Amino acid sequence: MEDLGPVAWPPESIRTERLVLRESEARDRAGFIELYASPEVHTYLGGPRPRDELEREMPEVPGRRPGSFVVDLDGAMIGQILLRRAAGHSRPAAEGKADLGYLFLPRA
Repeated sequence: MEDLGPVAWPPESIRTERLVLRESEARDRAGFIELYASPEVHTYLGGPRPRDELEREMPEVPGRRPGSFVVDLDGAMIGQILLRRAAGHSRPAAEGKADLGYLFLPRA
């Protein structure tokens, strides 16, 4: 989120009985590449990106920005949650409101 106000980032990990929402780490790079290259995940999000392009351009620690959480199950990345302010929204009433997005890796 661009304007977090007095919120410190990154926050402590958020733990549930099964999942952990945490800041991304270098070990998540392969998961991010899989996520962004997946035709199944990106069918309605502009299409998947070429894997070789992602391998070249993906930073060592991807997804490290305010509002971005890795969804971790048993120590492995299974998805990403993004919390941000809606900008340029097709519904004017949504402009500037909190927007929660999520992407999950397809199950094998």
